[in-house]
This record gives sequence, C-alpha cells and structure tokens, in this order.
Amino acid sequence: MLRRIGDLMVIELDDKDEAILHSLESDSRKGTQAIADSLAMPRVTVHDRIRRLKEKGVIKRFTIQREPRAVGLDLRAFLFVRCESGQVDRRDVAEQLVTLPFCIRVSIITGDWDLLVEVVASSMDTLGDAILDRVSKIVGVSGTQTMISFYEFEGSASSFR
Repeated sequence: MLRRIGDLMVIELDDKDEAILHSLESDSRKGTQAIADSLAMPRVTVHDRIRRLKEKGVIKRFTIQREPRAVGLDLRAFLFVRCESGQVDRRDVAEQLVTLPFCIRVSIITGDWDLLVEVVASSMDTLGDAILDRVSKIVGVSGTQTMISFYEFEGSASSFR
C-alpha cells in the first residue's frame, strides 16, 4: 500500500512484507516455497509480495555479503577526507574514490570534513600505502584522517547499507 509523505509516495510494509524481507536478508538464496513454508504463507502470496517489493524498489537486488577476513582483508578503517575548498566538486572526488579496489563506500558529509570513506586492507602497511599512493594523489584531496575499526556491530537497519 502506498502512502504520501509530503511530495513523496512511500510504500507501507505490513508484518507479512517485513517477515519476507527478514527471511531474504538472512539468506537471499532462499526460494519462494521455502520462505512460504517457514512463514506459513501460501507460495503465491510470497511470490506476489516479492514481485511487488521489487517493482516498488524496496528490494534493489538479491546479493551476497562477502567476508573480508576470509580473503585476507583483516583491517577495516574509516577515512575523513577534506577536499580543496571551492576548487573541486566533492562528487567528482567521491566517484574517483569508489573506483579504488580497497574502497567499500564513500559518503559526502557535513561538518569539518567533506567525505567519509570506508576501506579494507590486509595490514597497516597496505592501508598506509593505499592512502599515501592512491587517496592523497586524487586531484582535489587536500587532507585525510584515518580511524581504524577494532570491532563491528550490525544494527537492525544494517540491510539498508
């Protein structure tokens, strides 16, 4: 069901939609019949709801989540990046950063810094090299500050990443 919030039309999710989404979040390979069985819903109902959620853009894609440590990327860090004031469009810098192989995501932010960059690396040395040899050499980057992540905890909204 659609609901208007100001000029925006948003889809309202009921308990069945939420249950289907939670099931897919835990295992995106799960088939329609398996979801229907686990939720005690008819298969056709589950199928139609998944189709509607896809059509309305609630489900962007079915995917996997890779474990960086399994491939030797034991270090996760966040970089604050400052861009040259008035000299560069932050979107252009962000688009360059997301092409780097160690970059997970880039957010344009408010405050003293311009960008927040999430990265992975195999070691402090490779992270340092990545920042010095790749990030700092992007035209428009004027400074960085690095924060290393010790632990990660996922919240209930983690599927919105």
